[in-house]
Amino acid sequence: MPEQTFGWRKLYEAAILEIVPDKLAIRIVAAEQAIAQRESLVDITEPERRKLADARSMLKTLSRIASSQGKRAAYEAAQPTQQRLD
Repeated sequence: MPEQTFGWRKLYEAAILEIVPDKLAIRIVAAEQAIAQRESLVDITEPERRKLADARSMLKTLSRIASSQGKRAAYEAAQPTQQRLD
């Protein structure tokens, strides 16, 4: 199996496993770019094309979750201390 096949998977796994919020967005973008590059090749099979689509979908979901958590943290930080304690 060509190295290109494994390249996107490694980047995808790195994004899925990233726990540092500041690095997560960077890893997601890198994985999405690698997936798009792999999808642009004509030699991929239908099963791999489905795996790529599933991975892209998971990255979008992860991105939405990370974004909503960031917004929630910012909202909570902006609340007066007393309200956060209640």
